[in-house]
Amino acid sequence: MIGPRALRLALGAGFLFALGTSVSAQAAPEATTVDVTIQNFAFSPATITVDKGDTIRWTNLDSAPHGAVTVQPGFVTQILGQGQSTTTTFDRPGTFDYICNVHGATMRGTVVVRGAPVAETAAPAGPLGHVVVDTFAEARPDRSDTPAAAPSLLLGASLALALVVVARFVWVLRNT
Repeated sequence: MIGPRALRLALGAGFLFALGTSVSAQAAPEATTVDVTIQNFAFSPATITVDKGDTIRWTNLDSAPHGAVTVQPGFVTQILGQGQSTTTTFDRPGTFDYICNVHGATMRGTVVVRGAPVAETAAPAGPLGHVVVDTFAEARPDRSDTPAAAPSLLLGASLALALVVVARFVWVLRNT
């Protein structure tokens, strides 16, 4: 036989379990996936409202490549070919104006993420903009790492040979 204390303990545990499962089901709504199509060089719908934690599936139906990138810091998608899709999950509330990362401002859209705004950290003092580490020679074709004052021996020999060939060609034309 179960004693009164054990019965109260079992009933209390059952009540707390039921209360905990109902609160957790209400506190965390299921995230949804919303579709945005890219067709005729436009995002459809152009403005979309989602909840924090929701995902947007971008699908390109055009034959031209497209993608999406925010005007202010936010998100960037991969570039999509025809029939390709990618997803972006929004984990912070706010309004994100975006453009096509291939065609620019001719293709625009807005994502509004509902929820309490997150406190922004202050931007560091200094110049605004995006810092790019430019360490590859291919990235700066206007700048050469070789000294400009020392022309190569191969270049000089090539020019001398070209001059001899042109002189010989002119001589043959005049004497025939």
